[in-house]
Amino acid sequence: MANHDNLLHFLNTCGKIVKKHKSEIANNIADTLVGSLIMQHEQAPTIAPACPNLNELLRIKQNNLINLLANCIHHLNWREAGFGKISTEISNRICVTELIGPAGFFKHSNIRIGLLLQEPGTIYPRHQHAAEELYFILSGNAHWGVDDKALKPKPPKSFVHHNSNQSHCITTGGEPLLALWGWTGDIDGSSYSI
Repeated sequence: MANHDNLLHFLNTCGKIVKKHKSEIANNIADTLVGSLIMQHEQAPTIAPACPNLNELLRIKQNNLINLLANCIHHLNWREAGFGKISTEISNRICVTELIGPAGFFKHSNIRIGLLLQEPGTIYPRHQHAAEELYFILSGNAHWGVDDKALKPKPPKSFVHHNSNQSHCITTGGEPLLALWGWTGDIDGSSYSI
């Protein structure tokens, strides 16, 4: 990857922030982000349909993390979210990239860390998976729902934690959402369900 050092700097900086969450999952994710990362293979950048908002998102350089990410975001491998289980209408509006993990730029066998980009005015439907999950919102305000509870607004710099097999959803309003996500525990995506 041409911007290997820029991506490492972004991940290391995120690790220092995630460590502040003071949970076991945050510690595992943070230790991975600031640890020794080994690139497993070069990947040609790909752009999923939801990703044209990258340019709009980066034009509004809101914070240091977005500025760091701007140096390498177009070199990442973006795919549609949902493991093929979300309707095309919705999956064309949400994309993810795996930075660390079995399919990431950096190899790791028992943790996955990546980014999620969700277009404005989009509902990521209720879903669940065996992995425990932690989000850190980099940019954009969104409403998050956990279990059957009402949606709650979450601004940038917020953490959102989902336990294993806990139902959750994300709704964006007038701006795109960009968030760092991490999975621990059973990170095999086969348990993902809507």
